[in-house]
Amino acid sequence: MKARPASFDVAVVGAGPAGAATARGLAQTGLRVVLLEKSRFDRPRVGESLAPDVQPMLKGLGLWPEFCALQPLPSFGNRSAWGSATIREHSHLMTPWQQGWHIDRVRFDRMLAEGAAQAGAELRLATRVRGCADCGDEFRILLAQDGQDAELRARFVVDATGRGAALARSLRARHAVFDRLVAVAVEFTDPAANSHCFTLVESTPDGWWYCAPAGADRSVAMLMSDGDLVRTGRLAAAAGWVGALERAPAVAERMKYRERTPVWGPEIIPAVSQRLRRLSTRRWLAVGDAALAVDPISGSGVIRALRMAQSAVTTIPAVFSVGDEVLTGYESALDSECTDYLEERAHYYNQERRWQSPFWQRRAALAPHA
Repeated sequence: MKARPASFDVAVVGAGPAGAATARGLAQTGLRVVLLEKSRFDRPRVGESLAPDVQPMLKGLGLWPEFCALQPLPSFGNRSAWGSATIREHSHLMTPWQQGWHIDRVRFDRMLAEGAAQAGAELRLATRVRGCADCGDEFRILLAQDGQDAELRARFVVDATGRGAALARSLRARHAVFDRLVAVAVEFTDPAANSHCFTLVESTPDGWWYCAPAGADRSVAMLMSDGDLVRTGRLAAAAGWVGALERAPAVAERMKYRERTPVWGPEIIPAVSQRLRRLSTRRWLAVGDAALAVDPISGSGVIRALRMAQSAVTTIPAVFSVGDEVLTGYESALDSECTDYLEERAHYYNQERRWQSPFWQRRAALAPHA
């Protein structure tokens, strides 16, 4: 007789910060949780800079000692050439926590996923979701796990698969996409990485640049531009990327790329701003970039992901005890956050008026009340 598939209260698909924090929080409430991650945390991940207010969030998760064990590098603020060629500095010393951090993002995400497992969630790596069927009182989830077919059942599912939102698309969700932004990133060896205590941002006619340490001996530099402009300008080819970097003198000087060895890249990474909306009343929701993906210029991606996880951890048990109408409140809060974000994004871009290139003409059209 074929064994019945494993059954869980909640299946969380995707073990980035939002998914892992959601799984940990739900497991701590006593729910049976499985956390599914398609990788083994063996591929590069970007998002190296954490704002100071991540500290109380990690302490709230009970993972502050584990974070400190990663030996993150301090970040004392941001330096930017935005709106003029003059480098301006924003210091974290004025915050209650006095500093942010630069991290190895792969190690950080793995730490959060292991934290979910320590709280009682079942962590399955190298596990890809092939299908998700609504069976009325539960979902039937088909998996490819270590090259083998598998299946499980869950009363509730959470899409934490990032901007692709693969699970949500199969559940008839709708996306509102606000731009065509991508990052073209390269990671370099950098013996001086631990001396770079600031994130650096610089605008150019091509878009804008970001660079930061990604560990004690590595740094990442990335060009943020629109996908069609990257294609037509061949900015994802090594020569095109270097040519664009040379138009960003502050970042080029910081990276000293002629003296460094590339570890990986140039690699195109989606960075579009978008909002996903549930169209059904079934028991699922999205968190992190799958629910609301923001422009990296806001510097708030991980913070938003952890905040969304907190909301999901409150919402999902309430669905089981009160009913599906609780999900309406969750979505309404995200709609308000999305509106605030669009105004914030317009504010940032309207401060840069030097360039008349296609990238900046598109940003000039962003109304503050978008």
